Amino acid sequence: MDITDISSLSTRELLGSYAQILTELLRRGVVRSRNAPAGDLAEFLVASAYNGELAAPSEKGWDVNAAGRKLQVKCRVIDPTVKSSQQFSPFRSWGFDACVFVLLDSMTYEIIRALEIDISNVKSSSQPSPWVAGSRITVAQVLTHQSAKDVTDLVRAAYDSLH
Repeated sequence: MDITDISSLSTRELLGSYAQILTELLRRGVVRSRNAPAGDLAEFLVASAYNGELAAPSEKGWDVNAAGRKLQVKCRVIDPTVKSSQQFSPFRSWGFDACVFVLLDSMTYEIIRALEIDISNVKSSSQPSPWVAGSRITVAQVLTHQSAKDVTDLVRAAYDSLH
C-alpha cells in the first residue's frame, strides 16, 4: 500500500484524515464508535474469527457470543521496543467463559499475538486493583500463561479477509 508521506501534514490535517478514516471504518462495520479503534477492531476480528456475534455496545460482561460461549476481548497496542510492564484494561465483571487477548503492533496495527485463556485462569492470574475498581493482568502474564491457547493464526485470517 502506498501512502502519502504524512510527516508533511499539519496536525489539523492529520486529525481530519484520522476522522475520515474512522468514519470509513464505521461505515464498513469494523468499529462501532469514534474512540481509538484498537478495541473495536479486536472485538470485530474475534467475532469474525470465531464465527460469533458481537454483544450489544452496552454489554458489560462479554464482547462476543461464539456458539454459546461468551468471550471477553482485551486488546493492547504495544511497541515491541518498549520493555516496561504493560497492562490490559481492567476486568470489572466475570460474566464470560474465556478471554481473547489481542496484541497489536503500535506502528502497523498488525496482530502480534492473540491468545485465549479460560475465565478460571484469568481470575487466578489477575490482581485486584482498587484504583480501577477491577482486576488487572499484564501483557507479560498473558504471553507466558501456560494455559493460553494460541489463536493468532485464526484472528490473523479474519484480519486478512477484511476489505
